[in-house]
Amino acid sequence: MTELHTASVPARLSSTVILVRDSDDGPEVLMVQRHERTAFGGAYAFPGGVLSAVDRESRSLLSGLTSDEANRRLGLKQGGLDFYSAAARELFEETGVLLAQDDQGRWVSVDDVGHGDSLEQLRLRLSGGDLSWPELFSETSLVLAVDELHYVAYWEAPLQLRLIRERFSTRFFLAVLPDGQQTRVDEQELVDSCWLTPAQTLDKAHAGEMSMIFPTVKSLEQLAKFSTLDALQTWARDRWREGISMVRPIMVEKSGKTRFLIPGDADYPANST
Repeated sequence: MTELHTASVPARLSSTVILVRDSDDGPEVLMVQRHERTAFGGAYAFPGGVLSAVDRESRSLLSGLTSDEANRRLGLKQGGLDFYSAAARELFEETGVLLAQDDQGRWVSVDDVGHGDSLEQLRLRLSGGDLSWPELFSETSLVLAVDELHYVAYWEAPLQLRLIRERFSTRFFLAVLPDGQQTRVDEQELVDSCWLTPAQTLDKAHAGEMSMIFPTVKSLEQLAKFSTLDALQTWARDRWREGISMVRPIMVEKSGKTRFLIPGDADYPANST
């Protein structure tokens, strides 16, 4: 077995959101297909993207977690809330779902945002540059409910990826689709979406019907263990208490085939963590 080495590309900090809802078959997860021109083009994944300066500027508009608490959950000295903000921002930009509440603690709904704009109009203004992420909340008097984002995993791309322009260091969050909202892909970074149970999604991946990257598959395998939304939410809320370590796969070649290994696998080298 040979470990594949190449020069490493620095990893960009990013967040992704596993958006779930209930169904007669148990919890369903939103899978989105990325545009061919984006990173992981054509693959089905979870909504998400890289951190930006507006996420740092939005810290005072977030509700439910203090900066210290966010840092503690993510195992950081500073900047934890930026990941929560980026997760919510990318979710809204890509799918139209806004994890925001009014001053009574009620979820904002599709048509009842207040101040004359629907959620879709706010998203269009945001993507068009007529509205910044911090301004969205100051203008509508909404607060970003980051306590509804549950930190569940931390993946970083392998150091040895070949012919790659970008690597990502990604925090994974789980959130439940708010009542009164619906998903609609932006048709720019995303071209398709579907709601499926984790088991159904894995079946399609194994059948070659849906292309997915390794962390997405492993995340779905974890989600597939839960038969009810309540059980999934309970696990997600407390996941950070167990301590979440970064998972950085390595690529190895054995018998002419390339595969990924992660910590815990029998052949994973002790010096690769």
